[in-house]
Amino acid sequence: MKKPSIDELHNPNHFSLVESFKIEEMMAFLMKELGAKTDKPKSKGNPVIKILLLGILGGIFGYFVGKQIVQYKIDPWQFLEAFGLLIFVLLPIHEGIHGLVFKILGAEKVGFGWTPKTLMVYAYAQKFVMSLKENAIVAVMPFLMITLALLITFFALPEYKTLIVSTFVLHTYGCLGDFILIKYYFKYRHKQMFTYDDIDEAGMTYFFEKD
Repeated sequence: MKKPSIDELHNPNHFSLVESFKIEEMMAFLMKELGAKTDKPKSKGNPVIKILLLGILGGIFGYFVGKQIVQYKIDPWQFLEAFGLLIFVLLPIHEGIHGLVFKILGAEKVGFGWTPKTLMVYAYAQKFVMSLKENAIVAVMPFLMITLALLITFFALPEYKTLIVSTFVLHTYGCLGDFILIKYYFKYRHKQMFTYDDIDEAGMTYFFEKD
């Protein structure tokens, strides 16, 4: 099926705009699709009580983590190393895979950025129209490829199993936005829908449905 041009998408006689948002609003879109209420009024509770509760929860979590470290003789430094591996190694690789898949699908210009407001890092294909299925493919590939690499490493280097498992858990959590985009595809798979990014000029993402 031939994909429509951007001009055709904006023709109200053929397509309807389903979603549009600024790139810094991407997190709100993802949370909405996850079912979270983004317009919930702010709580007026006592901030001191909140801090104490967070401290208690953090202490309980730390106690159980420490207990597991002692019981199973786990190297605690591997937990910290997993954070470093995720941020400085896997994050660039993750976004690079997104960019590579964009290119394979035919995008002419691929870019990368981050939003100071939400600290979200992203890859985009400037003014490249995709179906929701293609968008889901772009979303899922980093998880599949990095998970496969970590699985191979887990069996090849068993002495680093804590580091590898911790990295897998952190990376999987970091893929939440990608999983939501995959969910978005399945939600609307029975419809003819297309999406594109105009980050360089308008800083916007658009989703359209064929009438």
